[in-house]
Amino acid sequence: MQRALSSTLPPALLSRWRQPVLTAWQVGLLIAGWWLADQASSALQLPFSGGVTGMVLLVGLLLAGWVRPSSVELGANWLLANMLLFFIPLVVSVVQFTDLLKQQGLTLFLDIGIGFACVMLATALTVEWVCRLERQLRLNKLRRQRARRKARA
Repeated sequence: MQRALSSTLPPALLSRWRQPVLTAWQVGLLIAGWWLADQASSALQLPFSGGVTGMVLLVGLLLAGWVRPSSVELGANWLLANMLLFFIPLVVSVVQFTDLLKQQGLTLFLDIGIGFACVMLATALTVEWVCRLERQLRLNKLRRQRARRKARA
């Protein structure tokens, strides 16, 4: 299909529509993966959410090489860039429940703060671990390439 489209459209137009379409496709794949992982978590009665199950599964697929990072990169970057939009319902809820906040606000904010800190810490550690692993894999690949070049020479 891509060849047929690329032969009928000018290159500038092709590159203009290609990235948004790929981004939408990848976001759709990530959402479908989350939904499947959520269904699996519910069916298996796992003690954690489908989002966690999906993330662990996706990291496993990426590390195993079954999924290339480029196949989810645009969608993941778009979701991260627009993450604030996902918190709008939370802000609306806070405005609606001001009485609850007056009564138990300190406890709620402390719980939210601790939860937020834990999520940020876990995310930061995971990203750091994956970046180090990726750097190590690249370094090993370069070492193998250099060893092959030396063996040929």
